[in-house]
Amino acid sequence: MQSDTGKHVMVGRRLLMGTCAWLRYTNPCAFSTQSRILHQNHYEVLGLEKTCSPADIREQFIRLSKECHPDTNSASECHKQFVAINEAYSVLSKPGLRRAYDSELQARRVIPEMHTYGDIKTNAPMGNVVFQDDSLWEHRDKTEFYRNKDRPYYGVKGVKKLPNSYIAAGTVIFMVVGASFYMYIAKTSSDYTIEQLNIRDRLASQHHSAVRQRALANGNEVQMALLRQRLEESEHKK
Repeated sequence: MQSDTGKHVMVGRRLLMGTCAWLRYTNPCAFSTQSRILHQNHYEVLGLEKTCSPADIREQFIRLSKECHPDTNSASECHKQFVAINEAYSVLSKPGLRRAYDSELQARRVIPEMHTYGDIKTNAPMGNVVFQDDSLWEHRDKTEFYRNKDRPYYGVKGVKKLPNSYIAAGTVIFMVVGASFYMYIAKTSSDYTIEQLNIRDRLASQHHSAVRQRALANGNEVQMALLRQRLEESEHKK
């Protein structure tokens, strides 16, 4: 019973690995650690062309495995080569895995050509690229540009387009003149305001001095009489 159970378990494992074998070969670079070390694909490990027949693969595998078997050659390089030979044969000896491996090698060898669209580089086919940015000159609709090509650039007849350096220099000069004019107006206004305040201050001081002198000359009784007189006059006016 135990031997039959073990056989069934081994058969089940083989069937499972056979159905999921494609998981091992989704990336040719991950097929084999030893193949990566040797920088060779499975055909190069066996020394065969890609058009070789299954019989050629089996014959070459038997010959190389005898040469590099650890029992006959104990060198570490031969051991690595022996492992790579077995891995190569495990893939190329199965038609389905061999077709998948060939497809992966072909896809890895074909490098898409890079195209430039404005400032963007892509390897997508030119017919499949849909990219539009009106800020780029290459993508802008130039119909209106060519239609107005002969018209004055600034809308004034006889005035030609100026270089950007001239426009920048004119802007700087305009800013300097404007700042100078603003400072002149601000200083003139400030000086005028200060002068008017000084005039008012002098008039107020003069009036205060005159009133004080009259008050001292008249005395308290006369000042009180003048004050009552002004109050009565203001009441009569009301």
